[in-house]
Amino acid sequence: MADWIYNKNGRAIIILDNDCFRNNRGEVIGWINNNNVYSINGFHLGWFEDGVLYDSKNQALGFICDANGYLPSRPGISGAPGMPGFSGRPGRSGLSGTPGKPGRGGWSSYNLETYLTI
Repeated sequence: MADWIYNKNGRAIIILDNDCFRNNRGEVIGWINNNNVYSINGFHLGWFEDGVLYDSKNQALGFICDANGYLPSRPGISGAPGMPGFSGRPGRSGLSGTPGKPGRGGWSSYNLETYLTI
């Protein structure tokens, strides 16, 4: 089942679809392997734990509605838009190594809408 991931302002931005992330057009933009988050090209970008997406500095980027992971603050959330049609899944590239995880911080300074495409 797919879930919307909300940004620090409570706006639905990207979609969690089992082991991948999709943009609002239904295209795969990233992968999850265990708790690690990777770009579509296999570069390690952060972590997804207990419903919260963290960047490479271990700062919160976004969260699903029923997340129970660490959030610096929990904003009210807007209504979820309808789910787009999903494109097919591309082949998964090799995944890079996993770096050590820094201590948790506040909200990320990165934009959730573009973070997985860097």
